[in-house]
Amino acid sequence: MVILLRDDADEKAVAAALQGLGLWTRALTPDAGGPRMFEVETQSAHVSAELILAVPGVAHVAERKSPHPLVDALAEQYLVRCRSGADVWLGGDRTVLIAGPCAVESESQIQTIAGLCAAAGAQMLRGGAFKPRTSPYSFNGQGDEALKWLAAAAAEHGLGVVTEAMSELHVEAVAQVADIIQVGSRNMQNFALLAAVGRTGRPALLKRARGVGIEEWLLAGEHLLRHGCPYVVFCERGIAGPNAEMRNTLDLAAVAYLRHILKLPVAVDPSHGVGRRDLVLPLAKASAAAGASIILVETHDQPAQARSDGAQALLPHQLTELSVALDLEPVEPPSASHTGYTSRFSEFYKKSVQERRRVLTRQLGLSPATQRYLREGTLDLGVADHMTENVISTFALPLSLGLNFRINGRDHLIPMVVEEPSVVAACSNAARMVRASGGFRGDATRSVMTGQVQFDRVPNIAEAAKILRDRRDEIIALANEAIPRMVARGGGCVDADTRELDEASGLLVLHLYVDVGDAMGANVVDTVAEKLAPVVQSWIGGHIGLRILSNLPLRRLVHIECDVTAEMLGGEELADGVARASSFAEMDPFRASTHNKGIMNGIDAVALALGQDWRAIEAGAHAFAGLGREYRPLATWSRTATGLRGVMEMPLAIGTVGGSVQAHPGVRAAMELVRVDGARQLAVVMAAAGLASNLAALRALAGEGIQQGHMRLHARKSEILAAASGILPSRPTHA
Repeated sequence: MVILLRDDADEKAVAAALQGLGLWTRALTPDAGGPRMFEVETQSAHVSAELILAVPGVAHVAERKSPHPLVDALAEQYLVRCRSGADVWLGGDRTVLIAGPCAVESESQIQTIAGLCAAAGAQMLRGGAFKPRTSPYSFNGQGDEALKWLAAAAAEHGLGVVTEAMSELHVEAVAQVADIIQVGSRNMQNFALLAAVGRTGRPALLKRARGVGIEEWLLAGEHLLRHGCPYVVFCERGIAGPNAEMRNTLDLAAVAYLRHILKLPVAVDPSHGVGRRDLVLPLAKASAAAGASIILVETHDQPAQARSDGAQALLPHQLTELSVALDLEPVEPPSASHTGYTSRFSEFYKKSVQERRRVLTRQLGLSPATQRYLREGTLDLGVADHMTENVISTFALPLSLGLNFRINGRDHLIPMVVEEPSVVAACSNAARMVRASGGFRGDATRSVMTGQVQFDRVPNIAEAAKILRDRRDEIIALANEAIPRMVARGGGCVDADTRELDEASGLLVLHLYVDVGDAMGANVVDTVAEKLAPVVQSWIGGHIGLRILSNLPLRRLVHIECDVTAEMLGGEELADGVARASSFAEMDPFRASTHNKGIMNGIDAVALALGQDWRAIEAGAHAFAGLGREYRPLATWSRTATGLRGVMEMPLAIGTVGGSVQAHPGVRAAMELVRVDGARQLAVVMAAAGLASNLAALRALAGEGIQQGHMRLHARKSEILAAASGILPSRPTHA
């Protein structure tokens, strides 16, 4: 970069200002009468031209022409669609692990190692079919036969393939198998080979030669791109150094420079970088910290018997340790047979977060998208900005799993988003107790929502109501004309009736009952209400008022019940205590409100995880509880010969299509975990979570009290937060 100065510029002041930006400069001697200028030295920071132009005295900034423009234009990320069906993103923030043996020695060897690599979270399998060896007497690979074994092993385990083309003679055969063609360090400046690899149209992984600088490395990449290679990953594998104890010296400064300054995709091969397995793990971690988004390591199930580079190959347990350090998930092959969906996981709470995800992936065969969300747990700001208004960031809460649920003879893992530490544990424990008696039993009515159209100042509301009753079929037909797509899916308006609220003011309300299928249904119902209002007004007169759904959908109810033995609860005395607590709620609205809050602890947590309108759910639940003379409990518990029976009925308007269900990746992941066939089944699952939460709360109240278990978990959360922030939690005081 060259910086031209104004005629009146103070050179020393400009140089000092540029140095403050991290730019080191030297003055160029101008020709007679020519402009004064500075050249920016290569070790300077990367600063935009706009910032430099803002320095007083700077007239112009000129970039020197790059010798590798195609390299400079490389995107930071590239999607490799592998022959196995796997999609692998190179670059970006997530680390890609490429693992395998130095050389493909036999069909059984590469199959075994491919399984180990997939289980450890490696997305691509490396292995040499052709091996460049210093000694002509060393093992130099199995050639074309090894390529067949490598391809079969990768396909079997759902992995991509990275393997080296040593010469122009091998390129065509390698290109038939490799998803990424490796160019080894010995061939980095074999320009005929670079051209041949480029012509295949496959992405390349370019290893840096031991004795070359960064600029020569980048120019070798330019050769590949110039001849048709779509993407190049630059791989650091060590340069010549003074340390006899190590094979090479790993140049992590070059890694950081390529990634953070030049914004190029960088891989590191620490196995070749040092040549000893005891240093591979720490250097792999250091490489990721320096900016490498791809880590290549060699691994072998029996390195002592390896025919090539056994001393630097990681043992299987070391590969797993690296996987944990890089926060990777197992790769599931396309033909994986899983042990079956279940909600029972022994001592799940004792495992680390990473171990829990591994268990779920192995057991359930989670999709790559769900695995990715469970690892990252983030919402893209672009998606967030389209979900609501005035977005400035995103806000995270824990995503947990309610375990042990068996509902209508089928297991369900129940995703729950809640900040309260005792809710998930209590809910899962209650589900375990109920499971011993066969689990929860429930059903939901059709997904019929209620729409209201308000008419004020109707001249004769009794006569108007009769007109609407007589024209009921016409009203239904007109309503369905407004929502043809819903009707085509088997839904639509199914009924209509009226409510005569106030004769003096002429207040009449038309109710429209619309089956919304698997949707929550607010938009559908509002569309129908707005369509019908002017037509009905022309029949009965008056003024049109509100046209909107009601959050008290009395035709969209869910019923759930269960049995639990006194023995599972903890004894007859506890069973009696739960029944008495339930009776208390039936007699006293003050108690009923807290009783119902315990139910909603579970339902709201599931609603948040699954992208439901929890505010509408809350409104409907409490309105339903308040129907009649007094506010009452939604769930009741009564004594049976063996223990207790719990029964609950409530409105529950939820959906499995539309809204956040499609937009939010976390909701999509949660839907994959809960595995329901539609909105009605989901309503039963959510109700079961509510009834389980209610049972857990009543059992605690009837026994040790709510505080002991609650505060134990609360204290654990406080300790964790204190450790993270360095602030000790204050101890509770009691008056």
